[in-house]
Amino acid sequence: MIDQDALKKILGPDRVVSDPAEVERRARCLIPEVQPPEVFVYPGSIEDIRAVLRLANEKGFSVWPCGKGKNWGYGSATPARAGGAVMVLERMNRILEVNEKLAYAVIEPGVTYRQLHAHLESRGVRLWTDCTDGPADGSVVGNALERGIGETPYGDHFENICGIEAVLADGTLVRTGGGSLEGNKTWNVHKWGVGPYLEGLFSQSNFGVVTKIGLWLMPTPERFASCLFELRREEDFPHLIDALRRLAFAGALRSKIHLINDVTTFGVVAKNPRDLLDGAPCLTEERRAALRKQFNIAPWTFAAGLYGSAGQVRAAKALIRRELAPLGRLWFIGDTLNRWIRRAVAFLKKRPPATAHRLSMLLFRKPLACAAALPEMHAIEQGRPSDYFVKHAYMKRHGTKPPDTDIDPARDGCGGIWAGPVVPLEGRAVAGLVDHCRALARRRQLDINFALMVSNPRSVILLTSLFYDKRDAEETRRVLALYNEIAETTQALGYQQYRTSTAFMGRIYRTAPEFQALAERLKTALDPRNILAPGKYGIDPK
Repeated sequence: MIDQDALKKILGPDRVVSDPAEVERRARCLIPEVQPPEVFVYPGSIEDIRAVLRLANEKGFSVWPCGKGKNWGYGSATPARAGGAVMVLERMNRILEVNEKLAYAVIEPGVTYRQLHAHLESRGVRLWTDCTDGPADGSVVGNALERGIGETPYGDHFENICGIEAVLADGTLVRTGGGSLEGNKTWNVHKWGVGPYLEGLFSQSNFGVVTKIGLWLMPTPERFASCLFELRREEDFPHLIDALRRLAFAGALRSKIHLINDVTTFGVVAKNPRDLLDGAPCLTEERRAALRKQFNIAPWTFAAGLYGSAGQVRAAKALIRRELAPLGRLWFIGDTLNRWIRRAVAFLKKRPPATAHRLSMLLFRKPLACAAALPEMHAIEQGRPSDYFVKHAYMKRHGTKPPDTDIDPARDGCGGIWAGPVVPLEGRAVAGLVDHCRALARRRQLDINFALMVSNPRSVILLTSLFYDKRDAEETRRVLALYNEIAETTQALGYQQYRTSTAFMGRIYRTAPEFQALAERLKTALDPRNILAPGKYGIDPK
């Protein structure tokens, strides 16, 4: 048992949550299997963190750090091992520096995407921050340390960290880069520093508590346009993948493309996605085809941003048209057209439903719900955080339709878990793995949501999202079995996960015991009592 009185003495009684009902509420998560902590603690400073770690070393309890606890689909604010204290760093939410000339910020782990974007915009700073299509109030630092992928050319979030400050298990404060704690003028502008490159030690690991990072930001481009593509025929999917590789290498598509399947689109645009099942356990091929026709939705869709000078954007459009126009429908949306679409959607929403539908089909060739997603897609490609696309997490939830604001699938009892194998960006390889995962899902009568994230011109993350009704024990069992099967079979085929959930961390190195042994030797040297997040990413020395 944790000495809660000692924790309250360190942090104050309001910063330690131990009531079982409140702990259960804060530990709610989308994944099927959750390991509950004993307490939640909320430090407000480096000294608070050090004091908690001293107590943990003395008393032998574990500490699981997180930024905001909104790591939905991967474990949220729950540990890999039951018990211990979850350390939520949301009170440490200062934006310490923004350097407009050199295009970086220095921030603490409690800073959210919404907060950072508002800070830049309210001060007229001509820099963009990247964001995910997940929660706007998620931690920028937390997602970057988990190697999350966003939307813009700065969408590889860990790649754009430059300088990490962390507290080690023994309370030592360190900064990466080989420089001093104070007065290092290149800490946030020269990524490699001098000597061993150590920033990777604090990513997807349990080697320290990160207290601040330097984050590179994107200078506002001279011109911006968003691009929407809809694949005409499913059989052309491998050709689309090969075309995306060529466009990425040519520099025409620099944003981190999210290529989604029809099931994912249904979840975003339907008023109540559960109703689309029409009483069946999952969408059959025939039902998917009928829904695509009803909504005028393609089997695969992606959005991207085009950035640069007027000439660069014009040249990118020409290359994209040459590669993709033969495969489907292309839209290019600039800021002027986007404002018109927003006004048109707002106007149509005030009309009677039948009139709104007729006019939307005339204007956009799509139902109003689909047209309403266009401005949201345009905004997120500019790094404007939004909860709009989180709606698809409500795909299997019973009851009322997903909320339009204050979206929180964990609070609202949604079920979902993510697996994300990384695949070489080659058409036949990607199509083969998609078919493999679909076949596994069909056997278990489950839907599978795909979001293929092109992280670089050489690889793509095949993000498979499995949604389910948490109140249905049998469906929950099938989803967990399917998740494990996808994770294990893709690893056996040679495709690593790009990140994983707490439910699979104990098996993530099943095919790489030598790597696990090395990570655990480092862990033992830095944290001999194994108090920091034991079991995170399979690092759990015995």
